[in-house]
Amino acid sequence: MLIAGALLLVGDVVAFRTNVELLSQPRDSMRPTFTGESTVFAESVDGSEVRRGDVVVVSVPEWGGPRRPLLRRVIGIGGDRVSCAREGKLLLNGKRLDEPYVLNGVANGLSEFDVTVPPGRLFLLGDNRLNSVDSRLFPGIEEGTAPLSAVSGRTTTASSALKPYAVPFGGGLLIALAGLIGALITWARGRRT
Repeated sequence: MLIAGALLLVGDVVAFRTNVELLSQPRDSMRPTFTGESTVFAESVDGSEVRRGDVVVVSVPEWGGPRRPLLRRVIGIGGDRVSCAREGKLLLNGKRLDEPYVLNGVANGLSEFDVTVPPGRLFLLGDNRLNSVDSRLFPGIEEGTAPLSAVSGRTTTASSALKPYAVPFGGGLLIALAGLIGALITWARGRRT
């Protein structure tokens, strides 16, 4: 019982630590929302669970470059039309998108685009539009979109990121303590005889 509890505890701590370290890389593309000094937590979600405006953890090998996960904001989901003039504002389904999170109010800064997001895919942008590898740079690959399967998590607050780990951690702690108490009782009984 002691070993089972210890394994559960260690596995849970390793999973949580990996989740945090995964997101501790430089994030200039997500300034001002996240900086290199920001602590970022993510909850594990399926791509079908994300909504417009969510900041997600994605790995998009089709975009080339390092294979490490990236943080990007979901702008459009399957069926949405996303468009922007080079120096204009972003339009989502023909309506101007309010984006208070973009760095210095710059909505694009690159070439103009007009994309209808294919079903099962996401149009993703960084919040620092002048320094982000995102959907705008890959128009030849499914309109620059990423598949839902590229999503492994969604950023969240620290307290809600800990929730999935709380039950196994607590359970592991209780099992380890019960095993330790059992071992101490067995040891004490052995010393008496």
